[in-house]
Amino acid sequence: MAFSAPNLETILAGILRDIKALNDEADIGTDSDHYIRSAAISAAIEGLYQKLAWLYRQIFPDTADEEELVHAAAIRGVPQKSSVAATGVAGLKGIVGVELLQGSTLTHVTTGEQFVSLASATLGTDGTVTVQVRAKTVGASLNGLTGDLILTSPPLGMDASASFVGATTGGEDLEKPESLLARLLDIIQSPPAGGAIYDFKRWAKEVDGVADALVLPGRRGGGSIDLVITASTGNPSAEVIARCKDHVLSVCSVIADVWVYPPTIRTVDSTALIELAAGYTLADVQVAAQAGYDSLLGAMKPRETLKRSQIEAMINNLAGVIDRSVTTPIGNVKASDDPLLTGWIRPGTITLGLLE
Repeated sequence: MAFSAPNLETILAGILRDIKALNDEADIGTDSDHYIRSAAISAAIEGLYQKLAWLYRQIFPDTADEEELVHAAAIRGVPQKSSVAATGVAGLKGIVGVELLQGSTLTHVTTGEQFVSLASATLGTDGTVTVQVRAKTVGASLNGLTGDLILTSPPLGMDASASFVGATTGGEDLEKPESLLARLLDIIQSPPAGGAIYDFKRWAKEVDGVADALVLPGRRGGGSIDLVITASTGNPSAEVIARCKDHVLSVCSVIADVWVYPPTIRTVDSTALIELAAGYTLADVQVAAQAGYDSLLGAMKPRETLKRSQIEAMINNLAGVIDRSVTTPIGNVKASDDPLLTGWIRPGTITLGLLE
């Protein structure tokens, strides 16, 4: 039977009862000395019970406070993963042969965030070149940046204006406690086996910037291991992918042909017609529908098929929706139509209209 610590009132009542039992003539009224002293002692005892209860919770990682969880995980060799800076590709222009040195600074025009070039780059015969850049500010907030950049100190002959080629990716925030707990419980419940399938997944997830991993053994023949890794907000950067492969190979004790790569993203849009209850507007429901759609598809993992019925159920659960008819997609959507690719469904836009 689980122990339940007594509250202040119970402790006080017990002390007063014992005083009365020892001395039937003792005054234990609320304005008596016995009562005042007993109340003070009861408060101290209750504090001790609370401290003991807190200490008990810290013994087990699934009930421990965040600080104690981080401590317990580190002892087991599962450190909390650090934040990771987003990276992107910047396009440069200017006179043929001019070189941008590694470590040069570029500033994003819209946000003012600074980026650093990760390598030197020389303008080619067409007067252009691309270079990989990394944000100075770490975290996921700088993922998805596009647009213009300004070189802080452009070399002579190179335009000060630059721009992103595509969007920035790979930024990650400090690992959340629930993710750290899941990794700690995984290593407790499935101890390292030197090269089991779950070992490869664990090794990949130990790398900063890797949120999850899908292990595909034997996909390219005997002895091959494919690791399809993802970040919390999309695909990881090339830097994270390379670091993940290096880490897995450094800890793997078996001979294996290991490939590490991101999944092929398949963005799925949807349209639906709905009937509204009185007092609701299409605009209000549209906002809620997009949030629900993002949550539904955002939770999907590589290779998972999107069921059309899942979208219908999500819309059905929206406040103000009486009836619905999903028009697109017309059926279930596979993560990829190409069996050679590992697809990953990501949320696009859901557009609502009114049923006639």
